[in-house]
Amino acid sequence: MDLLNSPTLRIEQRSSQLDYEISAGDTLVGRATQVAGPKPRKGPLSLFGSGLQGARVVVQVSHLDGTPLFYVDRQDAAPVAIVAPDGTLIGRLVEARAQHTPGAGFRAAVHAVLSQAGPAQAHHLMDAYDRPQAMVNWDMRVEGGSENRRWVAVGGTFSVPNGQQIARIDIREAAFKDQYTLHVYDQFLDPLRTLVVAAPLAFDLIRT
Repeated sequence: MDLLNSPTLRIEQRSSQLDYEISAGDTLVGRATQVAGPKPRKGPLSLFGSGLQGARVVVQVSHLDGTPLFYVDRQDAAPVAIVAPDGTLIGRLVEARAQHTPGAGFRAAVHAVLSQAGPAQAHHLMDAYDRPQAMVNWDMRVEGGSENRRWVAVGGTFSVPNGQQIARIDIREAAFKDQYTLHVYDQFLDPLRTLVVAAPLAFDLIRT
């Protein structure tokens, strides 16, 4: 099994730290480990959040033998960058919020307000030249009461510019052990392939 060419990948966070195991079926095919930036809080302090808000963090994705495949680089107020081992930019995960078009009607206006109130409901996968490669539309669910309401992502669909769906992600949120299952429907060339595989980790770092 190959990390970049498997039809299904499972990416599991192992603890409150930014360390992940990547499996294809029951076979471990890679790991992702934080290599730069402050470490998340541990123990009881982690109940108050990771403490990484605003900090730059970099996670390295590698084969089991330690050979790096790419890096996921999150910086404050900037799109998450996907970077090759030689430092070359592969692409970015860029937020795409819904915008209200004047005259589009009351329902569209309400949708626009709600989309701004919650987290980004979609992201673009852009290549190194800021050309759109795909869009990820997230399935969001509101949990909790009026005083502790929060938005939770439960999945997402990847579509290329012509509308074709190329992948699906299912998200299982748990205390410090989020799990992402990526289903890739077809083979496609880089940079799109690497960007799709990197998207779950990029999204996880946004939420950290």
